[in-house]
Amino acid sequence: MGKQKQINILLSFVGVNDAGKLKGNSEGAILTALKEVKADICYLLWNESNSKDISFSQIADYLKSEILNRNLARKVETVKLLITDVTDHNEIYSPLKIFCDQLQKDDNHKYTAAISSGTPSMQVCWILLSESGEFSKEYPLKLIRVREPKFGKPYTKEVKLATALPKIISMENEINLLKQEKEALIPTLNLNLSKGTVSIGNVIIPLSPIEFSYYRYFCDLLIKSSSPIRLSGLSAPKEFLEKIIYYHKKSFPESDLFRVELESMIKKNFPLSLTTVRGNISKTNKKFRQTLASDAISKLFEISITGKRHAKLYGLNIPAEKIIIE
Repeated sequence: MGKQKQINILLSFVGVNDAGKLKGNSEGAILTALKEVKADICYLLWNESNSKDISFSQIADYLKSEILNRNLARKVETVKLLITDVTDHNEIYSPLKIFCDQLQKDDNHKYTAAISSGTPSMQVCWILLSESGEFSKEYPLKLIRVREPKFGKPYTKEVKLATALPKIISMENEINLLKQEKEALIPTLNLNLSKGTVSIGNVIIPLSPIEFSYYRYFCDLLIKSSSPIRLSGLSAPKEFLEKIIYYHKKSFPESDLFRVELESMIKKNFPLSLTTVRGNISKTNKKFRQTLASDAISKLFEISITGKRHAKLYGLNIPAEKIIIE
């Protein structure tokens, strides 16, 4: 039996620079790499972004269409990874490794990772995976960098691990330093439980009792787990409603008439509609936008909503250490 045909596979995170025509920019690293790198299959890895201006899902779909239309690969797969912090390689490595563990690894599959797209932390993770030796012994994971076409050919250059890692880690350290400096400028959020007030610096956000209870829920969620909550279907989990009632009673014990309806829902096992939840979150966020002078600051403290329509993630994006509960 003759030797099977080798299958060339390109792996890459989807980066902002890959938006191409979507943003009126140049081709980007992935399309540039595929002009020179032979690929039968291309895996485009992407994650959600909190930015309203950037949709990595949209960029991935755009790249898939361009690659297939130009015959740069015969098959393209877009893969969503659940990464909470794209600047922390500890958060990136695990989902990336889980994805790579599912790939078919033998001498007939040759893998190349284009590491120019994505954050420096993502580049670190590609290098760690390459050094781990988890791919084929005959054909280990090859790493390439992409040069801008304006600099001429070759468009790609193989990454030498001995020199690449220190440089990338240095870049990562610089980004972490900038991140720390940025976080230092974020004002403190004060949650006064006895008064039922939320203030940013010296500015009080005029939340209603139910809005305050919702906001306290997401503050506690951030402090305890740092993970947003996924709400899907038609109603919120019973535990969510129980928490809202508990927080409302603790901070607004005299406002019991409103709680009667919520407590009745618990007793009768009636669900809390997600339409109601979304409405209260929307009202809460509107108060932040109306009260805070800076849109950038208000976005930091609003309850963020990400994900697909029927399975959205809700949470706060501020550093947990910025929250003071009194």
